[in-house]
Amino acid sequence: MLDVLAAGVDLDARVATDPLRFPRRYREAADVEVAAAFAAALAFGRVALFGAVVEACLAEADAHGGPAAYADLLAADPARPAFAGRYYRWLTTPDLRALFAAFGGVRAALGGLAGAFPPSPEPGATLAMGIATLRGHLGPDASPALRSCFPAPDGGSACKRWCMFLRWMVRRAEPDLGLWTHLDPACLVIPLDTHVFRVAGFLGLRRGTVAGWRTALEVTAALRAYDAQDPLRYDFALAHLGIARACLGRRDPAVCPTCPLDTACRA
Repeated sequence: MLDVLAAGVDLDARVATDPLRFPRRYREAADVEVAAAFAAALAFGRVALFGAVVEACLAEADAHGGPAAYADLLAADPARPAFAGRYYRWLTTPDLRALFAAFGGVRAALGGLAGAFPPSPEPGATLAMGIATLRGHLGPDASPALRSCFPAPDGGSACKRWCMFLRWMVRRAEPDLGLWTHLDPACLVIPLDTHVFRVAGFLGLRRGTVAGWRTALEVTAALRAYDAQDPLRYDFALAHLGIARACLGRRDPAVCPTCPLDTACRA
């Protein structure tokens, strides 16, 4: 059932509408890391809206040597302006600049963003350490809005954006990037967005009624029954089922009969 769903996804078409498209355009690992982290941090709300901001900011970075070089430049020169006139919802121009500079600060301290995410056998520990490290490089003057982009799993957040970032960087199979071989895909936690949360309920993959950390662990554990080594292989397909409106969140005679999940769905 889930294998059929995943196999039927048009990856090229769906990646073109996904924030994963931004890091995939780069070839240097350092640029991929920074572009992925920036795109993940802004990945809330409508893709078309935050995507336009990511696009513009990365274009500016490309004009200064690429995402990694620009992050390093902004970290080394706190007075240097960047991203003039750019903002996204409650994130202001100074917030976007501070975010990019934080990635440069991590690179200077650890040699790359990968160093912020050490291996751990405990689900979520790697994620929590990485988020804490990134947050710690925002600086004391970081706005509450910017700090809200770095929630902690022990606070109950599903940390969807940073789980997604780890999926991009760690999974070895398409459509993900697989650059970080020091982490095991089996230890990843699903990025529990609205679409995955809803479909997981229809399939009986969760009992939790809140899209928080505990439910993310619950859904991930359920998916390990289908693939223990790579439980997140189904995440992209499940998310895009809703994004592409192939799942409307209710029974629909024009849509549901063609869905590979139809016979198992409780909608």
